[in-house]
Amino acid sequence: MDGIIVKLRFPFSVITLTLIMLIITACFTSSSISSGGGVDVIELILNRKANDDDVIKVSKLGGKVIYRFDEVNALVIGIRGGLVNSLINSLGGVRWYSKAGVIRPLDVEELPNNCTADGYVLTWNLDMINVPTAHDSGFNGSGVYIAVLDTGLEPQWRDYFDEESIVAEYAAAFLGAQAAAYGITNEVLNKNAWEADSDGHGTAVTAVILGFKVYGIYRVDGTAPAAKVIPVKVIGNQGWGFTSDLAAGILYIAKLYEYEVNTGGNVLDPPGIINPIIISLSVGGPHSELLREVINYAINKGVFIVAAAGNEGDAGMLYPAAYPEVISVGAVGWVRQFNAPGWWRNLDVPEELTSQIYVPNFSSRELSGQELDVLAPGAYVVLPYTPYGTAHPPLQSKSSIGQYYYLSGTSFAAPHISGAIALILQADLVDGKVDVNQSSVESLLKESALGLGPGCAEVLTPLGTEIHCWREDAVGYGLIQINYALTKLATIQ
Repeated sequence: MDGIIVKLRFPFSVITLTLIMLIITACFTSSSISSGGGVDVIELILNRKANDDDVIKVSKLGGKVIYRFDEVNALVIGIRGGLVNSLINSLGGVRWYSKAGVIRPLDVEELPNNCTADGYVLTWNLDMINVPTAHDSGFNGSGVYIAVLDTGLEPQWRDYFDEESIVAEYAAAFLGAQAAAYGITNEVLNKNAWEADSDGHGTAVTAVILGFKVYGIYRVDGTAPAAKVIPVKVIGNQGWGFTSDLAAGILYIAKLYEYEVNTGGNVLDPPGIINPIIISLSVGGPHSELLREVINYAINKGVFIVAAAGNEGDAGMLYPAAYPEVISVGAVGWVRQFNAPGWWRNLDVPEELTSQIYVPNFSSRELSGQELDVLAPGAYVVLPYTPYGTAHPPLQSKSSIGQYYYLSGTSFAAPHISGAIALILQADLVDGKVDVNQSSVESLLKESALGLGPGCAEVLTPLGTEIHCWREDAVGYGLIQINYALTKLATIQ
């Protein structure tokens, strides 16, 4: 995924980083990445159970088992590219294999913002999907866990989030060959890497869900501020990861939830009740049969999975969002963006939304055989972001580096839906148990969404006026409306 980063500071002096980003991303493709030294990362699925003899055969060929997923009869192996055929023949019973694909965060562009206000701040994106109405009704995500599989969190995450909101006990990192022992010993290596991120993407995604503190002065609201977030790092600090790492993270959360169920809810707080888990994915890449197997395993165990559709425009949706089992999310923006100073928090989004919404050109359209489910805000959402690394200046610093930005991408649409599902699950837990599942929640979101047809919109951006046009393939079932989803849930309980 080639990202576009445009950095601006007020007044609108422009520093373009597009060329740098394109050079970096062009170096890594699904066909060229290996784990180093000419070693390829190979995903394979067997038509039988993996066993210790398989590990020995891999070792004899000079390879190494990176992950062993017994739940789906799969192995991920690091081996020299010229020995792949020998590996397949030696193992036998291989149903499917492929070189691991590359996944990347799905953000597009960013723009620093100078924001000052007092109190608990409501932003345009939350207003557009009626989050305040849900919060006023007592729904804030309490009792629900959201696993954010992304780049992890930056070391200064406590500057943005309350410590009790982040479930450090179960946070983890899966980074390819660096986590080689996990699939065999179930020991998570590099566990603390989850809070050593220098990319910033996972922190921004988490901020959509929980909200965030601004220099300790005030707090911006989130979609599900009382939910608990489990950070799982599947993207390295270099800005990409393997599909097998993502599969490992999904399986890790699925097994955690299975443990929660088997103990009658005595793993996650509060005890004595089975706390639901949502997996929020703001990453994407190519198809991987291993990834799909693991996703189906997790959903069948009762985990909910949401994924960003991608920023490919007419080129179509990325995976895992393109799998029909996953709740896929495209992005929308507000036509009144940048129409007034502090518009993101000072302007009220009208209740009549039909003429207020546009689908940005970057949001992935569905291709034949793909289904885009719903839309959520994902254009110019104000969030904490430090693209230059882990260090950031204090408020009184005269540094030109900022840490609060307008961010665009389906990466930031997906956690709006993850947060919305957290509110739905909190409401469903009123009787002490979860009655809905992935399929019924997806239907609930679709049926309560604001339907959109094709259209065009002229919108103001810091770089000038832009025209965005979209067809039916860009809208799915429409824009999520959280309050309507909660009302509909109450009528079917």
